[in-house]
This record gives sequence, C-alpha cells and structure tokens, in this order.
Amino acid sequence: MLTAAVRDLHLSCPGRFLTDVRTSCAELWEHNPYLTSLGERDPQAEVIECEYPLINQSNRAPYHVIHGFTDFLSDRLRIPIKPTCFHGDIHLSAVEKSWRSQVWESLGQELPFWIISAGGKYDCTIKWWDIRRYQEIVDYFRGRILFVQVGAAGHHHPRLEGVLDLRGQTTLRQLVRLVHHAQGVLCGVTCLMHLAAAVETRASAPPNRACVVVAGGREPPHWEAYPHHQFIHTVGALPCCRNGGCWKSRTVRLGDDAEFDQPENLCTDPVDGLPHCMRLITAGEVIRRVELYFKGGALRFLSAPQSSAVRSAVRRPAHSNYDQVLTPETVHQSIKQAITLTPRYPTSIAGRGIVICGGGPKYFPPAWVCIRMLRRLGCSLPIQLWYLGERELDEEMKLLLKAFDVECVNAEVVRQKHPMRILRGWELKAFALTHCRFREVLFLDGDNVPVANPGYLFETPQFKKNGAVFWPDVRFYNRRHAVWQVMGVPYRAGREFESGQILIDKARCWPALWLARWFNEHSDFFYQYILGDKETFYFAFRKLKMPYAMPKRRPYRLPATLCQHDFAGSRIFQHRNTEEWNIWLYNRKIKGFWHDRDCRYFLKDLQAKWDGGLRDLRRRMKVAEPGPDLERNHDRRSLLTVMISSEERQWVRKKTLQRLAAAGWGSAPMVCLAAGPADWSALFHQIKRSLGAGRLKQIDYLLFLHDDLKFNRWVRHNVCLWLRLQSRDRLLASLSNSGVRAEACDVRNYAYLAPPGEKRETPAFLISSALFARITGPEKGKLHIGDDRPIVSRLAEALHEPVAYHCPSLVQIREPVRSAFGLLTPAVDYDPSWRRPPITFMRQSDQHRGRAEPN
Repeated sequence: MLTAAVRDLHLSCPGRFLTDVRTSCAELWEHNPYLTSLGERDPQAEVIECEYPLINQSNRAPYHVIHGFTDFLSDRLRIPIKPTCFHGDIHLSAVEKSWRSQVWESLGQELPFWIISAGGKYDCTIKWWDIRRYQEIVDYFRGRILFVQVGAAGHHHPRLEGVLDLRGQTTLRQLVRLVHHAQGVLCGVTCLMHLAAAVETRASAPPNRACVVVAGGREPPHWEAYPHHQFIHTVGALPCCRNGGCWKSRTVRLGDDAEFDQPENLCTDPVDGLPHCMRLITAGEVIRRVELYFKGGALRFLSAPQSSAVRSAVRRPAHSNYDQVLTPETVHQSIKQAITLTPRYPTSIAGRGIVICGGGPKYFPPAWVCIRMLRRLGCSLPIQLWYLGERELDEEMKLLLKAFDVECVNAEVVRQKHPMRILRGWELKAFALTHCRFREVLFLDGDNVPVANPGYLFETPQFKKNGAVFWPDVRFYNRRHAVWQVMGVPYRAGREFESGQILIDKARCWPALWLARWFNEHSDFFYQYILGDKETFYFAFRKLKMPYAMPKRRPYRLPATLCQHDFAGSRIFQHRNTEEWNIWLYNRKIKGFWHDRDCRYFLKDLQAKWDGGLRDLRRRMKVAEPGPDLERNHDRRSLLTVMISSEERQWVRKKTLQRLAAAGWGSAPMVCLAAGPADWSALFHQIKRSLGAGRLKQIDYLLFLHDDLKFNRWVRHNVCLWLRLQSRDRLLASLSNSGVRAEACDVRNYAYLAPPGEKRETPAFLISSALFARITGPEKGKLHIGDDRPIVSRLAEALHEPVAYHCPSLVQIREPVRSAFGLLTPAVDYDPSWRRPPITFMRQSDQHRGRAEPN
C-alpha cells in the first residue's frame, strides 16, 4: 500500500520531492521509477516512520486501505495527495516480463493457472478457512482449472491434492512474477489479494485479474475489497460483526505468549474450530464466484489438450519438505511426537571405533591430518570417514586412506535406507554417530588434531558411569535466550557444548542420540536458535533427562584453536575450528600448537600424492586436460578491469578506486554505470561495442569488480601470477570465496573449483576473452543469462564451465549487500597480506619423480 502512496505523492506534486524507502519488503520496490537512492544522514533528507492511523476509523469512515498511507503522508507533509489508481504500484522490468513462469518450468509449457493460498500466518489464525473446503473447490474444477498452491515457508499452508505445489519455493519477487502470469487468484485477506490487484496482467490477458477472496467478518468490505474482485464477506450477519469488522486475531490460543493470544484478541464465536463468520461461507459459494468469471466470458477453462497436460503433471509425486517445516507454534508438539516415535536400538550395532566427517577439497586435507596423527600416536581403533556423495570422495582419495585402515562411508547411500530430511555439513555429524557400525564411538571433527592416543577415554570411570562425555565450549548459556522456550527446557547455568569431539555409548544413550538426530533433521528451524549442531546434543540430553560427563577444565584458547583436556586435566585435542588445515599450507604457525611440524609434513605428503580431485571433475564435465608446459611462453597477459556501479554511488566508487590504486593495481578500470539491477547481457554488449573488435582481440581476460571492495595488499602481483597459469581459452574465475561448496581444488593454481549448477555470488570475477566472445556472440538465445540468479551462476551454466575460486580470497566486501552481482556476503578466507610464492613448472620427464624446475 505504501507503493501506492509514493506514486500518488509524485503524481500530485511532480518534481517536488525525492523519495527513498527502508523496508523489509524491498523486492516490492524493484524497478520503481519514483525512488531515488538517498542517505539517511543527508542534511536535506527527512526520515518519516510511515503509519496508517486511518485503519482505526475503518468500520465507520468510507475509506479503502489504499487511502491509509496517502492520508498519513498528506497530513505529515501538509500537502493534498489524492489517490490516482485503485491498486498498489508494483513494477516489472521488460526483462522480467519476458521470462517464463515457474509453471512453465514445472510443466514444460505455458498454461493458464490460478494461484491458491489455503492458509496464512500464525499471528492471525482467524483468517484461516477450512482446508477441506479449499480441497472441495480444487476437486470441483479438476481438469478445467490448474491451481498453483503457494505459501511462505514456516506458515500454515496444508497441502492440497491435485495442484501444482510451489509452497515455500517462491521469494516475494518470484511471487510477484507468478502473479503477473496468473489468470486468477483464490485466497483470504492477505498480501496475495493486494498483489492480484497491483501487478499488471500479461499483454494477452484481460486488463484486470480475477480474484476471489474468502474474507468472513474480520474486516469491513469497503476497507479491503477491490472493484474487480469477488470479496466474500459476512459482515453484518453475526452479532460480533454487525457494526463492521471485529478485527480479532486468533480463533484459539497458541500458547506462544504473543499479544495476539490475549483474551481481547480471540474470536468470541468459534464453531468447530473455525470462526463462525468463516464457517458461514461454503465451498459452493466460492465455486459460484469463481465460475462467474467463466460463465460471463471473461475467462476460459482449460482446453482438452491443456487438461491432459495438467493431469499428468499433478499426478507426478512432488518432492516438497514444506509440511515438515517447524514453527514456534508447532515445535513443542512435534518434539513430543518425535520422542514417541524413537525406533528401537539396532542390536546389530556393536564394537568400538572412531568416526570422522570430512570430504571434498576443503575438508579432506584436515581429515587427512587427523587420521595420520591418530595412527602416528599409536591408535589402532577402526576409523570410519563419512562423506556426502561420490563427488566429495573419489576413488583416488579412498585409495590414499586405505593405507591407514580407514573405512569410507557414503552418507548418501546410508540415507537411502535411513531417510534424513536435511543432510549437509553440520547435520552429518549426528547422522554419522547414529548410523555408524560402532556401539561405543569417539566422534572427531575433521579439523581436530589429537595430541595423545584417545583410546583410553573409553576406559575412564566417567564414561563407564554415564555413557556419554561432552567437552565444554568457551561461552556460557544465556538465560534470556529464546531457545529455552522453544525447546521446552528450563534454563541451567553452565558452559555450552563444544562438539569437535564426542564420546558416546549408543546403546545407553540411544533415545537422546536419536532426538539430537531429529533436531538436526530440522536444522532449518533449530539452527535459527543455536549455533549449528553442537547444542542439539545438549538439549536432547536435557530434554530426556539423561546423564553425561564433562571434564572440569575449561578449554585453553590458542589463535583459531580450542585445546580440550581429559578428566585429569591433560591436553588431548586441538580443535582448529576457525582455521582448518588447507592443501596449500598457508596456515599460520600458532605458538603453543603441538605437533605443528608433523601436521605440515602430512599435508606436504598429501600434496605429492593427490591432485585435488581435478581429474575426476574434468572427467565428469568432459573438459580436456591442459597440455604440458603450455604456460611457459605466456609471460605477458593483458587484462581489462571493469567496475560496475551507478551514478548515485559515486562517493563509494571513488573510495574503492583509491584502495585499488593503493594496492598497486596501476591503470584505472573502465566504469560501467547501471540503473537499478544490472542487465548483464546489455552490459556485456556495451563493453564489446566500447572496445571494438580490434581492441577486444588484444585482451586475454576481463575482470569485473563490485564498486565497494577492500583489496589484498599484493592483489596485482597475485592476480598476474595466477593468470600466467590459466588458459586463455577457458577461464571463469572469482577472486573471492564466500563459502562455495567446491568439488575439486587445483593444488598448483591455488584455486577451488565448483561445477555449474550451484547458486554462488562473488563481487569480483574473471572471464577469458574467448568465453566473453561466446557470451556476446551473434547466436541469439543460445546463451541465456537474463534471470535473477547471481551472474557467475548464470555464466557457469550458460558456458558449461567450472568456476575457479582463488584461495585465499583477494578481495572483500565491507558488509553484506544486495547488488547487481547478487546478494554478496563476506569472503570466508580473505587474507589482506598474503603473497603468492614463486611459480615452478614441472618437466614432463620429472613428473613421476616430483622434481620441479624454478622459473
């Protein structure tokens, strides 16, 4: 509604004001022509906290909600503002209008459809209608109308049968685009109703979108209804709403201590779980209102071929985790149910062993160090290394581990027998502990370095008595944290768990271990309240009142490392939890870190034996290996730097250019100004035209930069040396790594590699001129890069090229920001002073002997 007020302000007072907004719904303002980027500290800018007090008169004054913000701004600015249109002001770019809908992506063809929202938020349950009645409507129109069900993740939207299920699969902006393609909308009084009126229809569709609203008696119809909507209300039919809407919030209390749970906000006339005003609205009445659009001739039902395509699509089982998403209102009951459904302990599990999680180019090197150190210290216990999928551990890596009697376990294979809703890095820990073949287990994080043979821990009296040992973290529990209420566990003072090492007897602690597994299975909810997996074990044991032991000595802190002790106070583990060992060994030397020389020896040994999974990635992507010694004649490479910015960010850009010059970059970059979100296809063609064909042929690489960056001190030196080892024909690379899940690493070239397909952002990316020519070539439609994913993701898929991420990151953004490059977040391994060592090239004749020729 504020979009309408800003539009009407400018149309009533053209040229008088510049406006900007600060809102949690920024996606609604994209491409809005009435906004100008303003600074809140600008002395000429006035910040107005917008409200709509007119709502307090909604039951007696003849106003629509569209007057709310307009009336407020008119009073606040002391100028007359008149509404100009009976809807909000949502804008789509020409590029967005040209994109296909999510229905086309799901069905492979564009079909007429209605959007249906059959639930709502928990803070206002009085708006909910009976899901069975929504299903009755869907069933009635089956084969004639395609319904697409939507709903935000974490809200109440029960699944409907016979619909295309997009619940939890649309951002707010994607919902706007979905509405643009929609023939009609069926919902309650909600955001979707307002979007149905505010979002323009397609050029081939009627100018006003069909919309049927199940409203009841909560809000007066003149305040909410749009002229072209079928607004089904019962205001005036019941004593509680005879003089207008009741404006109550909930039908029954949810027990979440919110103000909406107070008696004055509860429905006074519930019937069979529904507000009486909503129960009076029948499915037959809603069906009649929907049919009006078709009987009147405004719309047409699906044709026979379209109906056949819809039937085959909705028959396919949809993979959706939506119904398993927890909310603060449902979590207590869900935990109780999870406890009652705990399976019996598998009697086939027996023995004693060590479990480590680690795979892929980032986590295999520290796991390698951990395993080598265990064997160096004389530990003969069987070891299992758990990993996620074949891309994390190829046959070469398994062969390297076999020499140290390590069993490799693919969690994705185990998952087929033991389903796990979410299984990623942190979740893997509880999953591996639960399903490993050992009864008595010592779990170690891959970045943990033991300094003594840990086998004796199984014989300690504390473990024999309790069956579980956990180690303390440096932080203490916070009494005021919301997690106590969420978990239903009373506060207890003490240190948090540090789960880099866990010792557990599964037979004795099975219920708590299974509950911890369940907490991790629902990490999308619980990780909002706790830091990763570590407190899931604490709350599982506390919830079930099961005992555990913990060494009294607090962890000793070294830089990037927590040192843990046994019950006698002796150091036994060194957990490098913020600076894992990496294959390039640029880890700093930490004073007081034991066995540092051994750890580095293990990594140098791995460098000599392992190619980082590079051959396996090239084989899967069908990318040819580079020829030997091709780099030796490539001493000089030409590089064009391009900075993407906008006119209003001139002061930001100026400071970044100063930092770039201070880092020894030399020539200033070309600056391309983009108005709003960048149309990268247009920008690329603009650069090509500016350079001309002759100049472009002389350039080997193009480097694109965000306009607000910090730079590594030796960035020019590092980039130039890096490019000498890269292919002029095929390079798509990033100077920053914000935590991408890589599948290989190029050991010699200081780079992690990720294949196309994953969503990834970067504020600085390189592209070779050959690939740039393919992107800007004459083949129209062959390389589609015009969607809203991060630009590097689009380029990787369009070109079918892996992306190389320099390690360590050479640039850093100053703070998280949404930009033309995507939603940027800080790099995880930025090093402002790292300098690349000299390059060495390998002779073909020396490759098998490991000798290198310095250059």
